[in-house]
Amino acid sequence: MIKYIFLLFFSIFLLSGCGDELSTSTTDESANITKPLLTGTWTAKCSDNTTASTSSKTVLVFSASGDILTSTTTNYSNESCVTQSFVFTKKLNTLELGSKTTTSQNQIINKFTAVVTDITLEPKTSYVSTSLYSTSFCGLTGWSSGTETSVAGQTCGSITYNAVNDTHSDIIQINSEKTFIRLGNITNAASTGSSIGYPKTLYTQEYYK
Repeated sequence: MIKYIFLLFFSIFLLSGCGDELSTSTTDESANITKPLLTGTWTAKCSDNTTASTSSKTVLVFSASGDILTSTTTNYSNESCVTQSFVFTKKLNTLELGSKTTTSQNQIINKFTAVVTDITLEPKTSYVSTSLYSTSFCGLTGWSSGTETSVAGQTCGSITYNAVNDTHSDIIQINSEKTFIRLGNITNAASTGSSIGYPKTLYTQEYYK
């Protein structure tokens, strides 16, 4: 039971998409990114995890002002993104875009920061809510199917999530045709220099409007 929950959680990235990192030889052309350009809904393709027989799909929603970003990852108990298992949501506001730059791997990106307003987990079935409740997952016991519970600032398994009002630092790339965006691998952030706290590279996961 616990192994099942952990396998599901390890398939999640905090805002970043699933998938392998881009090759260090990547030199994709990138359009200039503006908040009006980002406004709207960007959706990733279904990503399956054959080892755990699960799948997930992430949707990014930028508000009309471009200042608010909500990332919702729906996890499924099959490999085809059909049967919902639980939903993980990260909510950010006060988004600030930096100027265009490149990573050390010559990936053309923009840095951005935002303020965490909440991070929530919503079980979609009684099986998942019971599993979370019985193990006091994240140190919490108020799990209920269909109800969002905040995990901001909590340690869940081996992951400690940002607290409310923490700064989220990330990188973003948009292709020259402006048809998809990529986000950074926030599990591999720089620890020194002017880019401290920002991801060193991008994920291959693409989000389409």
